[in-house]
Amino acid sequence: MTDPRHSRDAGGSFTLNNPDDKTSIRAMLSLGKFLYIVTEKCTYRVQMADQVDPDRNNPALPPVFQQKLFDVGTDSELLRRTFMQAKVLFRKEFLAIDIEKAMELTLEALAELAALHETCESFAASEQAAIDKVKASPAKDRSQTVPAIGGVQSLCKTFAQKADHFVVKLMDIVRLFFPEQKGKNWDDLRSLAKRLYGEGDPFCKVLELAVPVLKLVRNTRDCLEHHLPGATIRDFEPDPGGGIAPPTIEVDFRDSLLARCPITSFMEQVRAHLLDTFEMLVAHMSAKYMKPFAGMPMSVGLLPENVQAAWHVRFAYGMYDQDGHFVPCG
Repeated sequence: MTDPRHSRDAGGSFTLNNPDDKTSIRAMLSLGKFLYIVTEKCTYRVQMADQVDPDRNNPALPPVFQQKLFDVGTDSELLRRTFMQAKVLFRKEFLAIDIEKAMELTLEALAELAALHETCESFAASEQAAIDKVKASPAKDRSQTVPAIGGVQSLCKTFAQKADHFVVKLMDIVRLFFPEQKGKNWDDLRSLAKRLYGEGDPFCKVLELAVPVLKLVRNTRDCLEHHLPGATIRDFEPDPGGGIAPPTIEVDFRDSLLARCPITSFMEQVRAHLLDTFEMLVAHMSAKYMKPFAGMPMSVGLLPENVQAAWHVRFAYGMYDQDGHFVPCG
């Protein structure tokens, strides 16, 4: 007798088809019509055949479609402090926000941050390559060859755009917690937090540190994208002391002031600051808007180091025992 079941109804298995990634799977998340799989090295998105062809018109389709999204996994702080941290804190048991939308925005923010990181790495590599090229061809007369990357203005604009896209996604997440922030900016959020919680509140202190850099990102992007005066970008250039200054950036626009500094330092500091800001805002907002949980005195706390290593995050829901130790809620 012919088996009436469709071939897609049968069980099966698949392996992640990436010869460069032989690491273990550390996390999975179902979001929308996709399954996200995180290994130590990479992040993947998986889709089933019925989601591609819901009417089952093509029996020849493979049962599973897989796609590598990012070359970052649980070994990377980029993923741990964004996607993994959001996965632990954005939970419907504890928050009344749109959890699925929050996770979608987190993935979009991670995509921008991963691109930002690649831009940082690429610029640093180009800078070193330019230096090495000049060193390999010493001058044969009294002239001095100055290294050059070329297109530094454009590279900085790309970086600023990626950074600003990340900041926009972060504000979209903020508005899930604070709907009154719709159409408002970071200064408005800082003022709102002070009114709600008082200037001495830890959340307000985080915003005091975060907002100036978030505004610097937007102002730098505006200057570079719209060719406005206020951002000065320089490639390598000789200085009066006889040395060669590395590529630098300087910003004086609106209320953002950045003294001339190496572009590599600027990029790395912005990248690190955005990562810190995402993690801390997510933790503090989750703490502020946490729902009561089974009548227990739950809070968002810093995990012990051994638990951080196992969970791949620094903050989680939990409670403090009688000895003052934080015990996470799994």
